Amino acid sequence: MNSTTLFLAAVVLLSCLGSAPAMDRSELGDVLKTIPPNGPFWKYGTLVMRRRTKKAGMAPVVFAHWSHRARYTCRVCHLDLGFSMRAGDTGISRAQYTAGKYCGACHDGVTAFGVQDGEPSLCARCHMKDTQALEASFETFAAPLPMAGFGNGIDWAGALKSGRISPRNSLSFAAPSMPLPEKLHLPMKLSTAAPRSDVTFSHEDHFSELDCSSCHPDIFNIKKKGTVDFSMDKNIFGNYCGACHMRVAFPMNDCKRCHPYMSNFSGF
Repeated sequence: MNSTTLFLAAVVLLSCLGSAPAMDRSELGDVLKTIPPNGPFWKYGTLVMRRRTKKAGMAPVVFAHWSHRARYTCRVCHLDLGFSMRAGDTGISRAQYTAGKYCGACHDGVTAFGVQDGEPSLCARCHMKDTQALEASFETFAAPLPMAGFGNGIDWAGALKSGRISPRNSLSFAAPSMPLPEKLHLPMKLSTAAPRSDVTFSHEDHFSELDCSSCHPDIFNIKKKGTVDFSMDKNIFGNYCGACHMRVAFPMNDCKRCHPYMSNFSGF
């Protein structure tokens, strides 16, 4: 049975949790372990971009979210700099880079290394023929941070709350920060079809990294009943929460992070 078949089996099993008889959770866990993204910790949230580099005869760009998350919140790149949350939507070019857009906003040779002069050794820091150096740097990077059992093995929320990381929320030091409305400080309780698996959602945790417009209205429409088809299989396919939580944020098999009341169960 190949990984695609196992992945589809996981979707079917998850969609039946609310209505089917109880099933063997260890068996389900074995299936869920195969769902993408998988692999070593350093690889989770690491993007390999080769659509344009292949045409140019260059090694692909390997972008590690984890190395940037400690320095900047998600909103800096995905709101201020205009990077789309969806793969392939942005289409970065070298001309844009050297003009100070996208990656070039920081990688200008001052804030971070730049490649405006085409120095091959600097180009190779993103255009990687192999990832051995990146893998080694992850071990050093992750060592002082709180651990998690899923995703890239780092508890990012814990690192932020403990002060072990202090990411900037804007490229401009003078930019004002919008306060979170008082009524959104308390966690939301969202019911589910399956008993004892209600979701606890924290706007506060998400707002520390994102902006309201990151989710509303494109992912969650708060004016229309746009989540009537919200389900676990939709999330696994990258919709709703899965827009981040199957790619960069902790993955969907870390069940108790969202379903804290699942009795005698700590995730697969």
